[in-house]
Amino acid sequence: MKTSTRLLFCCLLLTISKATAQETFAPLISENCVAFVHVDLRKVELDNVKDFVQKTAEDFLTALGFDERSHRATARELAAELEKLDLLVRPTFDTITKELGIRELAVFVDLSLLEQEIPQIFAVPWKSKTDKDLETFYTALAATWGGDPPDDIEATNFVRVEDFLLFVPAGQWGERKELVVDWAKAIKPAPANAPIFDALKSVAGAEIKFAAAIPEQVRTMIRNAPLPPDVPEQVKNLLIFAVQRIDWASASGSLAPFIGTDPVENPDVVMTIKMARPTDARQLRNGLESLIELGINSAKFIVDGEMQDEDFTIPPLAWQFAKGFLRTLLPDVEEDKLKFRIKADLGASQPVVVATAGVAVALLLPAVQGVREAARRAQCANNIKHIVLAIHNFHDATNSLPPLYTVDANGKPLHSWRVLLLPYMEQTVLYEQIRLDEPWNSPHNRQFHDFRIPQYTCPSNLGGGCCYSAIAGQGFVPNRRGDSRWGEHTFARITDGTSNTLAIVEVRESFNWMDPSADVDLEELLMGINGRGRVGSFHPGGINVGLFDGSVRFIADSIDLEVLRALATPAGGENVSIP
Repeated sequence: MKTSTRLLFCCLLLTISKATAQETFAPLISENCVAFVHVDLRKVELDNVKDFVQKTAEDFLTALGFDERSHRATARELAAELEKLDLLVRPTFDTITKELGIRELAVFVDLSLLEQEIPQIFAVPWKSKTDKDLETFYTALAATWGGDPPDDIEATNFVRVEDFLLFVPAGQWGERKELVVDWAKAIKPAPANAPIFDALKSVAGAEIKFAAAIPEQVRTMIRNAPLPPDVPEQVKNLLIFAVQRIDWASASGSLAPFIGTDPVENPDVVMTIKMARPTDARQLRNGLESLIELGINSAKFIVDGEMQDEDFTIPPLAWQFAKGFLRTLLPDVEEDKLKFRIKADLGASQPVVVATAGVAVALLLPAVQGVREAARRAQCANNIKHIVLAIHNFHDATNSLPPLYTVDANGKPLHSWRVLLLPYMEQTVLYEQIRLDEPWNSPHNRQFHDFRIPQYTCPSNLGGGCCYSAIAGQGFVPNRRGDSRWGEHTFARITDGTSNTLAIVEVRESFNWMDPSADVDLEELLMGINGRGRVGSFHPGGINVGLFDGSVRFIADSIDLEVLRALATPAGGENVSIP
């Protein structure tokens, strides 16, 4: 059975809930609780779930225009997979709900745990249950996932605290167990009038229930923490406003289509956001509407620019459709609440809506990717600017450019120029811990290899690692003697002009930022940008480079190699600039 299929089924189970027994878990809900999900397993009928998944999938195939033969073949394959999954899951489900009598579970997200890098906790009522029950419980779960139960239950990710059994889906459980136990024992339950309980009351009759609140500590953090520089000002302002003015949020819905129950009173309300005042609700709604306009216009601008040389362009009607579709997702304002809805009477047409939305997403995907890449390219340029600024500050302090690398008394390379720039990049504490008289990979210095210096990593390089290089032997030269602390090169020797000489280039292959032998040389540079050598980037069409005057430019990978040579040499006598 494919893992993805199992995951799909488990996600279905985790979304099935009824807001009638949150009192069970009240002892675990503190004022630091960010989100709470309650699951009522009594409402789960596996046969109905299976039928619903089958019918919805077939409706979706019809909406996508599958021909009759393909439709039948795909439906048969899905039915067979569902039967396999049913045979795998049903024994475990019956063991948990009937033999052990577990009728509900909850998922918590708590700020105190997030600070310990524990994203969420699953909790099951465990009052009056025995160690034998725990063994039965874990054996049933292990059978579903194709594993064997451990000999020692204490070695699992389960821990019993008071009347609950807690599970943390995270690694390094042995190191986190005590943290979770201490958290559970130290909890001071939130008062009955806490926002999280108001959110729960708002969905008290729903079958799908989710509640969230914003602890005061989070409000303070958002208010004081600087957001990434590539986030548009309009988005920053709306985010800060929302965090400061939202009291709570809740989500609800009906499972009537596949569990055979009567619909709840208002099944089309999927999510409610409670604001501090009615005027706040109207302001947030207006802000969301303006973001749609901003997003569509930005996406259109970028996509049009990327496709200006292409035969195909996205028709204007597609952008209008996307804008109109997104506007249908905007919430209604009811006094101090925003209510996001999906109408319950869509019936069989719902898969058509989903398919249509999928077409819109497909049309907008290049735009979304373009927006993201534009932001990453801008951040990359900002990183290079910080590096060149640090080079200038180093030169001001030492009357020398940083050496390509430092050496010991025997001329053996010790440290890259990137290490020497740390004090000029707000990394003085790290710099003072590095032993400069030992090699970069000495036992002591190895502990710093995995330190991530944000300005040394291009955000488009998803593999991480350093990807900014000097050009060895040109702008930077190595120390010649162990008794010479800094390099032998100054701005005065860049006779071609600092605005015409490359200081920093991007490379595609990541390396360790401390490595003194990682920089490319002129020969490798002249293999071309995005050519046979390492010089290149993950930005389409070229690389960002930093010049010694502090400016950052984008060089196309089609640049003439002789122009590239002239830009790389600091005193070649050429009179060229970046085209």
